[in-house]
Amino acid sequence: MAGAAEVEEIPPRWRQFYKPASQAWSPLMEPNYAAYGLSKTDRLLLSKAAQIGLLAARQAAAQAHWAQEATTAPAPRIAFYDRAGVFIGTGLGGAQAPLDNYAAHLLSGFRPQLRDHVQQHPDDTLAGALLTGLVNHPRVNPMVICQTMPNALAAQISIQFGVRGSVDTTCAACTSGTIALGKAFRAIQRGELDVALAGGIEHLGDRAGGVFMGFDRLGALAKPYREIGSENRPFDADRSGFLFSEGGSAIAFLESETSLKNRGQRAIAEIIGYAESHDAHSIAAISEDQNAITPMLRKALLDANLEASDIDYINAHGTGTQLNDQIEARILERMFGARPLINSTKSILGHTVGAAGAFEFIVAALSLQRQAVHPCLNLENPITDLNFSIAGGAATLQTALTQNFGFGGHNAALVLRRAEPL
Repeated sequence: MAGAAEVEEIPPRWRQFYKPASQAWSPLMEPNYAAYGLSKTDRLLLSKAAQIGLLAARQAAAQAHWAQEATTAPAPRIAFYDRAGVFIGTGLGGAQAPLDNYAAHLLSGFRPQLRDHVQQHPDDTLAGALLTGLVNHPRVNPMVICQTMPNALAAQISIQFGVRGSVDTTCAACTSGTIALGKAFRAIQRGELDVALAGGIEHLGDRAGGVFMGFDRLGALAKPYREIGSENRPFDADRSGFLFSEGGSAIAFLESETSLKNRGQRAIAEIIGYAESHDAHSIAAISEDQNAITPMLRKALLDANLEASDIDYINAHGTGTQLNDQIEARILERMFGARPLINSTKSILGHTVGAAGAFEFIVAALSLQRQAVHPCLNLENPITDLNFSIAGGAATLQTALTQNFGFGGHNAALVLRRAEPL
């Protein structure tokens, strides 16, 4: 797990709106949608968030060897699954859809003038991008409301897979993916479902960088440090904020032990504990002495029937913001001491908001399976003497914990155990 980050300078056209404090972001590398069965029609009708979510769900189902059964009567279709569920976490849902459609709505009558302006000012990249958008999408998409709805992400996966059990959407900012996985775990644990596709989906890109600007104005984004890519510094003394990620999707296939055995499959890792809490303090800030993180961690350990000393590895929230990292490090040091290995997946991926917890859960599960952890990038001057995985590499791991805190005061954690090796 060497770890490599994709970081670039923000698009020049964003600077035509305002003077940004942060200069870097992690753009989403466009996948090959056709290779995963998404048609041109799908790409027109579905939000970008729904598209990448469907790809992640198909990857998860394929890796789990969960075949979609076809039926022939009364017409060919995918079979329905009453004891399967979909649990998706997202921060902003399909927020890109209305942002993109505003251009068609507001500027369609000005297309001739916009065309003349671009011809006279070819260096105006923003005007060029708007004109291209109007040419490619001259009208407001009739599916814009369906694209925008946060619940559409889970619903589209349900429709594609014929899932008729619980189909749930969690909107809890940066904890969304973790809570969605926790809900799926509980539903399976209670015997309500046999399997579930669960995780997080987020897409925060738009032509004008409006979502980026919102976080930047809040002072939450990483400021320039040295070269591009060095500004993202979770748990480092020189941290200044989080690296804005355009988004992504991480979805896991959760399954009961009975179902797993009946299908003749093996697990990557086992979820053994879950807990969540709420700070009841601030919509956008964490309090050092009025947060509910420590009680949440105690509940998660109790649920897993473990002591703090039993945890081998922690995938921390680790955003790289001044206050969050300071508070998280102190809580981890107080509860777990210097024994468990600790890293931040956000040091590689940046912050994917609603998808972050799902990415970090999957990283934790794979770390247990592969007995290795990735490095915590750019961590040169740790703010405390915790056992940070600065270089990454092989590690002996039986248990792991992954935690997230979100705007609004949400906290959530999952505890995992290594599955029995083959």
